[in-house]
Amino acid sequence: MSADAGGEETRLRAIGARVRQGVRDLLPTTSLTLHGGEVAVAVGPPGGGHTSLALALAGRLRLDAGRVETDGDATPRTLQEAVALVDVPGVSEPDEMVPFRTILGEELAMARRKPSAAAIDRWLADYDLATDITTEAVPPRPRLEILGRTALLRSGTRFLVLTYPERLGLPVEDWLAVAYDLAGASPGPGVLVTASAAVTVPDGVPTFPIGPREKA
Repeated sequence: MSADAGGEETRLRAIGARVRQGVRDLLPTTSLTLHGGEVAVAVGPPGGGHTSLALALAGRLRLDAGRVETDGDATPRTLQEAVALVDVPGVSEPDEMVPFRTILGEELAMARRKPSAAAIDRWLADYDLATDITTEAVPPRPRLEILGRTALLRSGTRFLVLTYPERLGLPVEDWLAVAYDLAGASPGPGVLVTASAAVTVPDGVPTFPIGPREKA
């Protein structure tokens, strides 16, 4: 867990958060807590719940019930600044047919870093990626890692949400390794990964259901 200069722990919480569309739950009632410097996993069936959870945590989706807050502050602006969404289907997922250097340039610009050709080439070279590679050709692990690292460059980012990386073909040990690498960066962001309930999450990794907890 991380702390700010005043020694206060930083955390992101969803408390009974629920989003509905008509009679259907876009996000069933969900509660979780993510601490700074921690990796946690939210598991649920494939579908919109993963994307809706990411949007709700980042203050980008109006709740019908419950609350999402970071360090007690539930204002959308605060959440939007603190929570970065990484490769979220239909939201921050890059266009597969676009050159990856274009995507990388856009990510650097969002972080207010100069997206020069030289800077982009250095990023690509770090991962042995061709300068003309398309996004769909980027292997899943470097794709997730690069998008996560550039999200951390944005001012104010304290939490990352990596949404359903197994859809890219990444095994659990690979996306967990990326998540832990990102959580280890200064100043110690909290990293939440969403996954299907079919994955086996290692013991010791905080895990939360997308939806109500089943009663024993």
